[in-house]
Amino acid sequence: MLRKLGLATFYVIAIAYIFSILLPAFYCFSHGCKGPGELDAFMPAFMLTPLGALATVVALLHAVQRIKNGQSPWLFWPLAIVFSIVLLVVLVLVAVIIAHTALHR
Repeated sequence: MLRKLGLATFYVIAIAYIFSILLPAFYCFSHGCKGPGELDAFMPAFMLTPLGALATVVALLHAVQRIKNGQSPWLFWPLAIVFSIVLLVVLVLVAVIIAHTALHR
């Protein structure tokens, strides 16, 4: 019971992290963000990056285990794909921030 509650918590955190990235992105795409002030909408996503990435890893591992066991693959394949894409984007984001910091010293 406690394990299921923990997994549900990780899924909720991972999905909230994904929405904290997607909602400002859709807004900027539709309205056109023109300055750094409008990009402040992404700050919750930056703040949640460590916890969101960890929750996404745990949720991805759980989805992969469910796919291996053959339990509801129609549900867990899309989740695994989305979680994998999010983790790749997080890795690129961290790499860009490190490169930007290293080049501007």
